[in-house]
Amino acid sequence: MNTASTDKAIKEAYEAGKIYKTSTICAHADRNSPEYARRQLWEKIELVRKHARPGRLVDLCCATGVHLIELADLSEDAVGIDFTAAFIEKAKTDAATAGLHNLRFMEGDAKAIPLDDGSVSTLYSFSALYVIPDLNKVISEVGRVLEPSGRCVLDLGNSRSLNTYCVSKYTELPPSFHLPLPTILKMLSDNGLSVVEHRAFQLLPLWADRPGWLWPLLHPKWKTLMGHRVRDRMIDEWISNLPGLKNFAFRHLIVAEKRS
Repeated sequence: MNTASTDKAIKEAYEAGKIYKTSTICAHADRNSPEYARRQLWEKIELVRKHARPGRLVDLCCATGVHLIELADLSEDAVGIDFTAAFIEKAKTDAATAGLHNLRFMEGDAKAIPLDDGSVSTLYSFSALYVIPDLNKVISEVGRVLEPSGRCVLDLGNSRSLNTYCVSKYTELPPSFHLPLPTILKMLSDNGLSVVEHRAFQLLPLWADRPGWLWPLLHPKWKTLMGHRVRDRMIDEWISNLPGLKNFAFRHLIVAEKRS
């Protein structure tokens, strides 16, 4: 299947609700939640707050807009973009219900962002870019729409990880297109983006329940342990960023700045 056909098949699956449902695709960030995913999401939200620049804020692949609604106080011009019409409609409804008139939501492709060159101060994307074929096109578009010295916070998946092995062979998750970390870093540089902060997570798969021979590393209790904080960082992050291990962690939150 070529890239265009793959893109079409993925979009149709999302539109039909075959991959994620409108009611469940987004979770709320919670620093003290018993759920690892909500704790990690809080880390992502705080990273955007730390690096946000004055001006337009964009949530790329925003789904139902929950995260942009949580970050609405950062900008008078906040834009959510997603290719799934049902997600966008729910985002618009929820923003209107919350009385947030500074938020706009629009349908759009991450590989052809419907915004002008240099029109964005801050852009972020959570848990989405590693399910998009041809990441380089996305990174190129991010570089295009960012203004000089604008920043992006990108959530990227490393193919040289246990998570990738388990997801590709033993789960029913959506198709994924993870890349080696050195390739990801080169893409950023080639598209005029300089890394200013780089945090790694998920040395262990954490959501996988197969294969059986990896069970000691797949036990659900790992999520509870890895979510605990030591000196204000999750144990998962401390371990995943150790020398020699960072290149094998799955999730990389990379903050990059567009070079002037």
